[in-house]
Amino acid sequence: MTMPLKIPVVIGRNRLRGNAQGAMVSDDFGQDNLARLHAALRNAAAEAGVLPTAAWLAMSVRQLLKLYEQAHADWQKTKKGTLGHVYEASLPNGETLLFGDPRVLARLS
Repeated sequence: MTMPLKIPVVIGRNRLRGNAQGAMVSDDFGQDNLARLHAALRNAAAEAGVLPTAAWLAMSVRQLLKLYEQAHADWQKTKKGTLGHVYEASLPNGETLLFGDPRVLARLS
């Protein structure tokens, strides 16, 4: 069994215009985390016989971040006594992705 892939996520302004906010993969901690996420998605797609085009990768990342945003919003409503939020996603090839605040992910072993 492989270790889960930790993908640090931040929530903030994600558009050049307006005040739109959303989840974004963070690359502020010395790794190209978006490239790591793309690689995991490419592997899962290849194993499923799907051609992982650039458009497919972009759509997949958007969908995963949208799921994270929804789960994070739900957590915000009831976070009593918790240390942080981590969203776990399982890819069809069995790989596990952990999305969360970089500080929270750093606490996971």
